[in-house]
Amino acid sequence: MNHTAKKLLVGTVGAAGLFLATTATANADTTHKVAKNDTVWDLSQKYGVSIQAIEALNNIDQNSHLIVTGQTLKVPAKDAQVSENNNTAQAADKKADTENTSDVTVKAGDTLWTLAQQYNTSVEKLRELNGLAADAYLIHPGNVLKVNGTVQATQQPAQTEQPVQQQTEQPVQQQTEQPVQQQTEQPVVQQEATQEQAQEPQLVVSANHTTHTVQAGESLYSIAQAYGVTVDSLRSANNLGATLLVGQTLTINDPAKDPAQEAAQEQAAAQAQQQAAAQQAAQEQAAAAQAQQQAAAQQQVQQPVQNQAPAQTQTQAPAQQTQQTQQVQQQAQPAQVQQPQQQVVSTSADGSAIAAYAQSFIGTPYVWGGSTPSGFDCSGLTQYVYAHFGKQIGRNTIAQESAGTHIPVSQAQVGDLLFWGTPGSTYHVAIYLGGNSFVAAPEPGQSVKIGNMAYFMPSFAVHVN
Repeated sequence: MNHTAKKLLVGTVGAAGLFLATTATANADTTHKVAKNDTVWDLSQKYGVSIQAIEALNNIDQNSHLIVTGQTLKVPAKDAQVSENNNTAQAADKKADTENTSDVTVKAGDTLWTLAQQYNTSVEKLRELNGLAADAYLIHPGNVLKVNGTVQATQQPAQTEQPVQQQTEQPVQQQTEQPVQQQTEQPVVQQEATQEQAQEPQLVVSANHTTHTVQAGESLYSIAQAYGVTVDSLRSANNLGATLLVGQTLTINDPAKDPAQEAAQEQAAAQAQQQAAAQQAAQEQAAAAQAQQQAAAQQQVQQPVQNQAPAQTQTQAPAQQTQQTQQVQQQAQPAQVQQPQQQVVSTSADGSAIAAYAQSFIGTPYVWGGSTPSGFDCSGLTQYVYAHFGKQIGRNTIAQESAGTHIPVSQAQVGDLLFWGTPGSTYHVAIYLGGNSFVAAPEPGQSVKIGNMAYFMPSFAVHVN
């Protein structure tokens, strides 16, 4: 009898210990490693605890509810009494939802999460009520959503729902969610597509418009400036994304400028200036050649006169000497008169010849540090051109600033140097062609070309001594 009592006592104590251990295990906090697509709401449903309890225990931001894949979270123990009270409250809420179903019209800025917080419900509940996919987050202004109530097609009695929620809540959600999605997903998608089409901005295209193909390096601002329109006008006429794409075609409404025509005019003006400079240089060269011919002819006239003097008679010598003197005086006098004029032509010829010679390198590629016709940088071009005329002005822009007299840009003459930047720290140099034009080696990726001061104004000029 005593042996049987001992066995009974030991069994009772063992069962009690097992019960206490099970209770301790159930009430102790557990951990969960966050998997992909896990949310705090999913974990609260899985472990039967509140979102607030999980967030408070793990110091999670209660505004963003942000958790990270791989993060280890503590899950608080589930209190049986609290769970029972929660189930009772859920049954009461479901009954109230059935009696008081209400709709809400989505406004700009609304999301499923903000609506769930505002109407004290969950995102999953909103999806079930409105037949949305399990991973749907996108809603549009104007959508009408149910925020309270239950799905009639999958409604179950309150007596059987409570234990199912405690034991297999997540599988039940999956089972009841799928038929609703199949029944209502297609109309919702069609409704969303219709609303997206209605919300697309209406493009404005005027009767007076043109098109422009985007080139590398262009921006909305530069295109607007080129056509004399505003950036807002470009946006209203084109469905633009975050960036422009090379080759993209833009509609330009009511352009005030025609870049192609302006470029053609600039090119024509540059060609005219180049032809005028070349013609002037040719005239000056012809004048110089004529002066050289006159000087050579003068020497030829003087030499025969000197050779014939001993062969003539003494009576003719005074007359010949007189005639020779008169011829020499007549020929020498025009040369003396022409001398100042040759100096003026030579001074003018220097600037025009420099400009014409510089333009002969148009199209030469830009090469950093280049100073030969195979490739120039800006100061390499000016150094090479001036060296051709026997003038050494230095290799870089700082040295070339000291090659002559500093003058305002308004007083620059053809062939003068134009500088950008403050004296002592200039960063670009060109050769002045007259008017608003200059020739320069601009930057990497480009070639020697004619520029316009209306778009790139120099800081000062230097007249090379």
